[in-house]
Amino acid sequence: ASIENVLFEDFYRYDYFSCIPPWEQKILSKLLFNKKMVSVEKIFKRTEMWGKYKKLAIHYIWEDIFWKRKHSKIGWLEKEIRL
Repeated sequence: ASIENVLFEDFYRYDYFSCIPPWEQKILSKLLFNKKMVSVEKIFKRTEMWGKYKKLAIHYIWEDIFWKRKHSKIGWLEKEIRL
């Protein structure tokens, strides 16, 4: 996933989204489907609705959930990230 981050952050490739680590899969499953775990393929299918901005949309979802976590406790997320 690190090359994706370079493409996204340094080269502004908002459409390149091809790898989801297992820990991200669990969190995205909860956020996008309100389920414990869905397949990576199902997550990719859902992100197609954002077209060429799918990686940017996922980035905003991460920013939003971790901003919310900073200001209030999110029980299910605390279990997943174990910080």
